[in-house]
Amino acid sequence: MPPTAERLHAALAALPVVIDEAHCRATVIDVPSYPDEPRPTSIVTLSGGGTSGVGEHVGWTTAAHAGFRDEIVPRVPCGAWQVGTWAAAMATVARDPYERAALEAAVIDLALRQAGTSCFGLVDQAPRPVQYLVSFDMLDDPVAATRCEPDHALKLDADPSWSEQTLHALAACGRVAVVDWKTRGEPSEHLRLHDALPTALIEDPGSATDDWPTRTYAGRVTADGWLRQAADLEALPAPPAAVNLKAGRMGGVLEMLACAAAAQARGLPIYMGGMFELGPGRRQLQTLAALLSPDGPNDVAPIALADRPAPRPPRLVVDPTQAGFGAEP
Repeated sequence: MPPTAERLHAALAALPVVIDEAHCRATVIDVPSYPDEPRPTSIVTLSGGGTSGVGEHVGWTTAAHAGFRDEIVPRVPCGAWQVGTWAAAMATVARDPYERAALEAAVIDLALRQAGTSCFGLVDQAPRPVQYLVSFDMLDDPVAATRCEPDHALKLDADPSWSEQTLHALAACGRVAVVDWKTRGEPSEHLRLHDALPTALIEDPGSATDDWPTRTYAGRVTADGWLRQAADLEALPAPPAAVNLKAGRMGGVLEMLACAAAAQARGLPIYMGGMFELGPGRRQLQTLAALLSPDGPNDVAPIALADRPAPRPPRLVVDPTQAGFGAEP
């Protein structure tokens, strides 16, 4: 049987869907952990056949969300389609990957609801409880983060200025699973941090064309921002230890699944990454993680809002009986 990502890609692309109309709601939400709060967000809804599907736009500016709502969503093609052919047609309208990803998530959700099934039913595979970590942007005091999140593994954005005392405390806590360089950093800076945290995965050190990280830290370097399409995986100078997949960055679930299938074919572990999704987009990531990477360091933790604390269960359990893409965990 083909790997799960390949089967899910083929099954989703072949799903029939009928679209009657589209609309979008853009807003801002107070998020304590968002660096430039409030967080702009928008939800696109595609309706047809008496039901609806939703997708979440993860753009970083209010202008991006306004343009999506006013210029892209009104041009959504309606009628009877297959998901794969609709996504290809939509790509000529929505050039931005965040726009394409939101619309593709909505059409998948709609198609699954019209079919009365879920991603799990589509590939006849039960979800597994999802392991996840709690992610932090660059912090002056990352040790405080280890205290406020005592029960989960952590993902930290790397800061070469961290003191030796800070590094020692982070190592002592034993829960730093991923250090994200976001393509920054010099070799000497990497050496210092990663010698102090020898069990942490190293995400996106340097550029995608640098081969020194994989030579120096074989088995620890993971690819995230290096990957914007499935073909980027094959172009890396050396195989990464694992692949962090983000549908928003890759322009949609189908391209992300194509990359996941390529990784699975090469025996590479995969895990899901978030882009500050606050609603259905986060639930959809958790759904994919329950199928593709339940035991990985998934960056899909629930996010606290100003008026809503984030639950932190030991693992996220996704209900396989709800039709659509992204049931409430």
